[in-house]
Amino acid sequence: MSTYSCQKGKAKVTIKGIITDTSFATPLSDATVDLYQIESGVSDELIGQTTTNSNGEYSFTFDRDQTEYYRITSTKNDYYDLNESISFSDITINNDNVYDFSTAAKSWVKLRFHNPLGQITDVFKYIKQEGKSGCDDCCPETEQVLNGIIDTTIVYANNGNEIFSYHYFVTGTTNQGLKSTTTVAFDTTLINLTY
Repeated sequence: MSTYSCQKGKAKVTIKGIITDTSFATPLSDATVDLYQIESGVSDELIGQTTTNSNGEYSFTFDRDQTEYYRITSTKNDYYDLNESISFSDITINNDNVYDFSTAAKSWVKLRFHNPLGQITDVFKYIKQEGKSGCDDCCPETEQVLNGIIDTTIVYANNGNEIFSYHYFVTGTTNQGLKSTTTVAFDTTLINLTY
């Protein structure tokens, strides 16, 4: 009786896709894209790095090892970072694994509130209607309250060339309304409210 053993080679996997710049509706070129292999309880292992081409395309081909999931990050100056996860079970060796992502140019909105004829008892409230969510510098989703005589500015992050708007009202009065602007990519756009 003979025993034969055969060690199979590791399967090659390709993950590729396109990163789109939503602020200008164009491919995002020259972005740095990193691919990490993540194992539970173990630090991230960088297994590939590339740069998007003029069509926003990236591609990684690598040996598939058993892992929990993969993480793709993308960075470019003046753009919001991408951080996306792909489950190991979603990866196939039979075809290219295509994952397209998008990001936006950074922009900011400066809200200026001014009530020079106000009273100490005034209560001013505003709540975001449209705009970027989920970042440290984003306008909160909850109602914001300013009290008394106000002359202040607050700056929030927004996606470039997209709308930012908020609804406001002064408690106990009919003074209310909606303020809106399209924030310019790579710049700060002012919304001024004197009430």
